[in-house]
Amino acid sequence: MKAKIILSLSIIIPFTLVFVYVWTTATDVVFRDDIYAIKGGGIESYLRGELTFADLWRPSNSMRILGGALLYLADIKFFSMNLKIIAMMIPFLILASALLIYRDYRKSLIPERTPEFIAASYFILSLIIFNVIQWEGLIYGGSIGFQFPMPLIIASFITLEFFLSKGGIKYFSAVFILLPMALLVFGWRLCFVFVPSIGSVFLCYLLTRHFSLTKDFWFRAFIISVFLALIVFIYLFRIDYNDYVMTSSHYMDDVLNIFSQPLDAVKFILAAFGASVVGIDAFFACNYFSFNSIIIIGIIIVLLYVLAVILFFQSRMHERTYLPLFLIIQTFFFLGFMMVGRFKIGGVGYGMASRYTCVSIYGLTAMVWIFIFILTRPERPTALLKGIIYASFAMIFSGIILTSCIVWSMKPAQKAFFEQLHDIALRVDTATPEELSSFAERPELIRDSLLLLREHKLNVYRNATVDRK
Repeated sequence: MKAKIILSLSIIIPFTLVFVYVWTTATDVVFRDDIYAIKGGGIESYLRGELTFADLWRPSNSMRILGGALLYLADIKFFSMNLKIIAMMIPFLILASALLIYRDYRKSLIPERTPEFIAASYFILSLIIFNVIQWEGLIYGGSIGFQFPMPLIIASFITLEFFLSKGGIKYFSAVFILLPMALLVFGWRLCFVFVPSIGSVFLCYLLTRHFSLTKDFWFRAFIISVFLALIVFIYLFRIDYNDYVMTSSHYMDDVLNIFSQPLDAVKFILAAFGASVVGIDAFFACNYFSFNSIIIIGIIIVLLYVLAVILFFQSRMHERTYLPLFLIIQTFFFLGFMMVGRFKIGGVGYGMASRYTCVSIYGLTAMVWIFIFILTRPERPTALLKGIIYASFAMIFSGIILTSCIVWSMKPAQKAFFEQLHDIALRVDTATPEELSSFAERPELIRDSLLLLREHKLNVYRNATVDRK
């Protein structure tokens, strides 16, 4: 009972902070990627009574958004497209991820540590998971695309690990339900990195346990491989056809652009790693951080990841769980994938976008998890290793706390910006292209989308009767 109380406090306190931030900051206004599925998209088809599955399956910016489209249609039907309702789901999705991670965290530390110690120490990981450094992934409807996949992907990985190691109809059923949900329905961009991440972990699993693998294991691995290949084929088939977000960019062009500017590409990804500790808001708000200092922090974080992976295998932590390794590898693949897709658009600084930390904080969580495991083993680490670990804790939590304080202090400015968008939407007929560009790119599409919402009294027009002049 004491351990349960401590665990509840370890999770509820950080959860409450994020919940309050979202509740007091999130907007109901359509914003960024929300716009593209309205005029000429699935939302218009639904409002005109012409919706087909093709509208729901249609790609947006080269990713499937089936689950998000269904959420938006439900929001339209029951809440007149109040996107704050969707944003308020996000803290609970993060909570689901935190609870799933705790399951393996507890398994990794038992029996060396008491349940009370495990529950209390999990507060350290909770502070990373429930972290407003990811504020772009918290406060508008489109943020759901960064947050919904994580608990499903973590659950999929856990059930996959059980199915491969133990078999059984229970895990078989869970895998064949969770994987399509995690990838085809709510995968969004993380679908692109899940398969290479799981493949990398599977390779490590083979290398560390190849002497003990049975024929049943290889049969189960074959079934999973075929099933994953089928899911990937379904997801990628005609992925570029009739995209909501029209773009002239091509994947190969993006890759070639990276090879033409390799140094800047490396800076992009190092800045992304650095921004998982010192967020972009702290970078702009403080005089303490230059871009080069963020790069240095990124280098340190990458080196700490390498150390964590070495310790993961050296300490034989892999015999208890592979989840932290998966979260680290997924972070590397995700940031690499975003570098390929976004480097050409925003340059070296674009990697610091706070929405990317919705994924990278889980890699950071895994790193700290491994370090805690090392510190709590019966075999004590050397003084040098202990010093490196404690120094890494000091750097990580100093950066996170500083960024969190700055994000909270910027909350009034965020609210004011969303109120400005609300005002522009209410006078959509006379709004200038520059004003409409505050929502997203392509101002004429934005105007048409807002007019469609006004016609059906949705979103900011739920209670509006006249257009402001």
